[in-house]
Amino acid sequence: MTKKIIHTSILIFYIILTASNAYSKTYKIGCVEDYYPYSNIDNNGQLQGIIIDWWNLWSLKTGVDIEFVPLDIQGCLEQAKNGKIDIIAGVFYSDDWAEYLSFSEPLIRMQAVLFLKNTIKADSIPNIENKIAIVENSSSYLYLVENYPHIELNTFKSYALLFNAIYLNNVDGFIYDIPKPLGNYKPLTPPSGYYQFELLFTERLRSAVKKGNNELLNLITAGTAKITDEELFEIADKWKLLKKDRTALWWGLGIGGILLLIIAFLFFRLTRYKRKRKLMADIESKTDWQVIISKGENDLIEFKSSLRWDYKLSKMNKILESVIVKTISAFLNTEGGMLFIGVDDDGNALGLDYDYSCLSKKNSDGFLLTLTNLVNQKLGKDIHKFITISIISLNEKDVCIVNVEKSDRPIFIGKSENEKFYIRASASSQPLAMQEAYNYINSHWEK
Repeated sequence: MTKKIIHTSILIFYIILTASNAYSKTYKIGCVEDYYPYSNIDNNGQLQGIIIDWWNLWSLKTGVDIEFVPLDIQGCLEQAKNGKIDIIAGVFYSDDWAEYLSFSEPLIRMQAVLFLKNTIKADSIPNIENKIAIVENSSSYLYLVENYPHIELNTFKSYALLFNAIYLNNVDGFIYDIPKPLGNYKPLTPPSGYYQFELLFTERLRSAVKKGNNELLNLITAGTAKITDEELFEIADKWKLLKKDRTALWWGLGIGGILLLIIAFLFFRLTRYKRKRKLMADIESKTDWQVIISKGENDLIEFKSSLRWDYKLSKMNKILESVIVKTISAFLNTEGGMLFIGVDDDGNALGLDYDYSCLSKKNSDGFLLTLTNLVNQKLGKDIHKFITISIISLNEKDVCIVNVEKSDRPIFIGKSENEKFYIRASASSQPLAMQEAYNYINSHWEK
């Protein structure tokens, strides 16, 4: 009996020791050493920046020790691949890198923007005849090479060299990553002598670990969840990452103004509630479709000209099917509603004849079968308990009506990194970023 107690005590001690060692490890985090203001080396040789502050906050929240390792972009990727560092502090997702890296949830939502000299004018990117300065092997570099191979590039080995050339106005144009404005924030003004020409793409900056290290990825995710939006805005303010838009501030000062806003908000909510109740009563009665359509598009009503037929190109375009799926998912994720297919934006009945011509079975049965299969493939067969698909005659033309109820769970479109989450807002289907979707889901579906 005594031996059994001793063995049990040793086992418990070993488990505790092993667990403590997992959290006592110091994780090495690779950081791009000249990616101002996200991560760069200061005059004292120390790494500083927004990403550095974020990771220090993460370390404080989790109690996990970290050590920053300054590298260039390629060095971060190679050392993570070879296991010489545990984490890359911040990087954009890439299919090529996904072969040997696993990516975390987004840290910052970024925009890659093309800036041009004030003296250079062009109507589109393909017509730019000047060299564009860019850091070699960066995400923007790979994007330009793939999408605009004819553009002549002026490549730099580091961001520091690019910054210096921009400061001296020695480049005709350049690409850099800036944060996407949120709330009452707006982007900073461009460098002197340049203007923002075009947004190339919006991407999310993520941390990354060696492929398959799910334990570390879960640890990163757990720490991320502990960081509040207020703390993120404090970091943004510290580095002047975004500029506060104070245009409306002066108009909202004073107790009278605040009370007026509250009254207006309550009145708006009450009016909207009554309108939705009346509209849903019209929808459920199904007695006069023209009356419903005449109300126009709103949060509960959406018109789409077709399922597959492209009226602009006068030919079949299956890409249009994704718009139908997006709209249905947005209704499912909000308060439900009704989608009319075969009706233009002005409420005119176009009919489904062109769509019928694109189907193997060129009639209403073929249309219903095609739309049902589309819902099955993109949203799942179980979604049909929330939707009803029917075809009615409107002004002697066939029109499809998809009546959608609110889903009992969040509905995403796509897979893995390409997952999208839509809701209805301002009479349209709006995508939400990952953090926005997380907050919305928590408030929309009661647990």
